[in-house]
Amino acid sequence: MPKKKLLTSINTPNRSKKKKLHKRTITFEDDTSIFPSEILLNILTRLPVKSLLRFKSVSKPWNVMISSNEFKKSHRDQSKALGREKLLLQSRNVFEFRDLESSLLDLMENQQFPLKKFQRTEVWCLCDGLVLLRNPRAYKNYVLWNPSTREYRAIFCPDNHLNYNEEPRRVRACGLCYDSSVGDYKVILIYDLYYAVYSLIRDSWTTETSFPCPVLPLLPVDSISFGISTAGCVFWSLINGKIQLFVDRASTIIYFDVKSDGVKNLSTPDFVGENDFFYLASVKGCLSLYGGRIESKELNIWIMEQDGSWKWLMNICNLPYICKTFVQDRELLGCTRNGDIVFQGWPCCRICIYYPRQQLLTETELSSNDLPIASLCLDSLYSPSLNVKHKRKRQSDMMFN
Repeated sequence: MPKKKLLTSINTPNRSKKKKLHKRTITFEDDTSIFPSEILLNILTRLPVKSLLRFKSVSKPWNVMISSNEFKKSHRDQSKALGREKLLLQSRNVFEFRDLESSLLDLMENQQFPLKKFQRTEVWCLCDGLVLLRNPRAYKNYVLWNPSTREYRAIFCPDNHLNYNEEPRRVRACGLCYDSSVGDYKVILIYDLYYAVYSLIRDSWTTETSFPCPVLPLLPVDSISFGISTAGCVFWSLINGKIQLFVDRASTIIYFDVKSDGVKNLSTPDFVGENDFFYLASVKGCLSLYGGRIESKELNIWIMEQDGSWKWLMNICNLPYICKTFVQDRELLGCTRNGDIVFQGWPCCRICIYYPRQQLLTETELSSNDLPIASLCLDSLYSPSLNVKHKRKRQSDMMFN
């Protein structure tokens, strides 16, 4: 099989001391030329990030290919299709990663976030391997971080020029999502009268004031609602002016559409009755609702399909508590490759796994000291600093549309 060639240019002087452009060939290594490029690409996109980072040093063509945006997108899509996710736990300044597919949730590695000013940082949202962190001591400072590549980008949210009782307005809800049409990640921060959107590609913030429903200011006793990111949208529930994640018959599901940068309404499904209590989640890449009758000892899991219809997925019976208590104390994180459902338990860090085939619900306590925050993190190559200029935005960059 003939060797593939990559053409580059070098400058060499001629007799008249003028420089002419000549072509020089660089061939792939012998060990890579035995595979057609299509097969090689298919193999590499199935590998974990840790292996790909090492393979970038094999040769210059490999480095160029693995570093390209096209390859990173293909790898991310393949990782999602293969269900290559890790269990992310945060305890104080340490991030712990565990193997979701092992029966004992084996420890894979520990990491400390490199920026000192982000010690005791707060995990706000995750999307396709990127994690949104906030500095708890500086409410305008955020970071987008890829734990797989250990790359990050610090972003600064400028003043919004809107005050409440002469105090800056507090974030009511937040989200992180991906726009596949342009390959852009976006951060959304919802306040009571407006919401701000950060574009990673443009490295800029915009502000929108159109809401489908009124939102009340965040009180000191209220907590920030971290949206459910799936299918290019971020979802929350709105009830009595408060943004939350639980859904009943009186609530309204709202979502941020990444393509239009608008916040819209979604009709509450018909299966949610007067005496039902459900919670928003993401399962198998789809928006999900899990819950049921308040006093029942069983719950149902539903997923929303691409056409907007809802499909019943499974029933979990013999709950240790009534449905409402279980749903409030157990956050549905997602599922394994085998379809096992993973919950995080409260008030201490217990990971609950439901095995549908055996109809068995088990609990594993991972920490007895702190209260780690558990999430599922995709193994992704995407770099939050790729092809984006690093510059600090001024207050004037926050413009009203």
